[in-house]
Amino acid sequence: MLRLSVRILGCCLLLARPVAAQKYNVPLAAAPTGFAWQPLPESKAALLLPEGWAYQAEGEKGSPTYYLTREATGESGEYQTGLSLQVVRKVKTKTGRPAPEYAELLMLRTGFGPGQQVLEKAASVEGAWHKWTVRYRDAPPDADARIVYQLALANAKTDTLYLLTFESPEKDWAAAWPLGEVMVHDLVLDARQ
Repeated sequence: MLRLSVRILGCCLLLARPVAAQKYNVPLAAAPTGFAWQPLPESKAALLLPEGWAYQAEGEKGSPTYYLTREATGESGEYQTGLSLQVVRKVKTKTGRPAPEYAELLMLRTGFGPGQQVLEKAASVEGAWHKWTVRYRDAPPDADARIVYQLALANAKTDTLYLLTFESPEKDWAAAWPLGEVMVHDLVLDARQ
């Protein structure tokens, strides 16, 4: 399900606490108990991978996508609970808009599709970094309801967009989000990318 929305980007219930700013240009600290650092060398970034979860990377060199999922994706590429991170460099060349502007346009539409309900939305700017978050409920008529948390980070200096999505079936959200929140909160990026 999620892979389709990630590919579209490439081509064209409770939060315990608000997710703070991600970390930039810092060495990796010890991983929290139950997690290990998953390096993303192509993107000079790292994410926390929960113990027992699967990792997969795919995509072209300039736009890799990383998946950290509770269940292995196999050949189908589908999963129920997990995080994806798509990195798009040279956004203006690919879309005609600078990364912050393109990210804002994406996030304005996030959570407003058929069967979707926005639960929470925020935006902020920290230096060259423009950040938008949206948490929404997705209840299509032909599938079980899901909760989706999306984070768009756009680096205005490097024209790079990071689109992170954590999702889980609504019935599993209360158990899944504590892991997802740590993964989103402790994302480490190289701000020169």
